[in-house]
Amino acid sequence: MKNRILVHSLLVILGCLMLVPPASAAYIDPNTGGMLFQVLAAIFGVLSGLVLIFSGRIKMTFFRIMRYFSGSKESTPAQKDESKG
Repeated sequence: MKNRILVHSLLVILGCLMLVPPASAAYIDPNTGGMLFQVLAAIFGVLSGLVLIFSGRIKMTFFRIMRYFSGSKESTPAQKDESKG
């Protein structure tokens, strides 16, 4: 019984190995590399432009998050004026 299972398993493994394609040398066409570079350059340009446009909001959000995690309860200047008068 065990031999039969072992032989069956080996035959299944050999059958699966026959379906695997042989190893081949990979080749990327030089034009593909140029096109990939152009796409990545465009994506980088768009992302850096968005960061530049929204840099004020990004800084504000970052400092709000930092203030929240540090537990600081600093009031804004407008709140300080209201508490005085």
